[in-house]
Amino acid sequence: MVRYELESDGDATLLTFTHSGLSERNALGFVPGTHAFLDRLQAHLNGEEPPNWSERYAEVAPAYPAWR
Repeated sequence: MVRYELESDGDATLLTFTHSGLSERNALGFVPGTHAFLDRLQAHLNGEEPPNWSERYAEVAPAYPAWR
C-alpha cells in the first residue's frame, strides 16, 4: 500500500509518505525511485524544471544499500 498524507504546518505543508506491505528487500528496491520522484515533486513545487527521473534515479541509486 502506498499512502500520501498532507498536513498543514504553519505556512508550509508536511508530506508523510508510507509504503507498506513489501519485504525489506523489495522495499529497498523502491527507495531510489521514490527519492527521484520526490526530487521531481520538490522541483515542481518550487517552480523549477523537474529533473529527468531516469537520470536522477541513476544519480541517487548508488547511495542506497540495495544498489551497492
